Amino acid sequence: MIRCAVCFMIWSSTAFACDVIGQRMISEVQNAPEVYLSVDEIPLAQPFSVLVSICSETAVGHMRVDAIMPAHRHGMNYTPKVSALGGGAFRVDDMLFHMPGLWELQVGVDINGQSIFYTSEITLK
Repeated sequence: MIRCAVCFMIWSSTAFACDVIGQRMISEVQNAPEVYLSVDEIPLAQPFSVLVSICSETAVGHMRVDAIMPAHRHGMNYTPKVSALGGGAFRVDDMLFHMPGLWELQVGVDINGQSIFYTSEITLK
């Protein structure tokens, strides 16, 4: 009976499912929760929105979003607005890429008192 309880605890801790769509973001933190980015078409120099899904059994304390152009060493001219949708989903409004080229979207997530950073590259033509 004890063996079955231990097996259930191990199985249930790894069986967390997350309904996601979009591109998986990259983190350098080993065993970091998976984070997915979903965005439709990105217009040049016009506001757009993205959806961020965080697959974590633990509630997310805070989430930050920014974007930079590594080749030009600058970022966006506006601060995006993050809204929690529940269930680890967030909507980020007022994103604006003011010039074409390679952008790096950066997401910072606070989980269990630890800040985990994720990146995803987006090329705007």
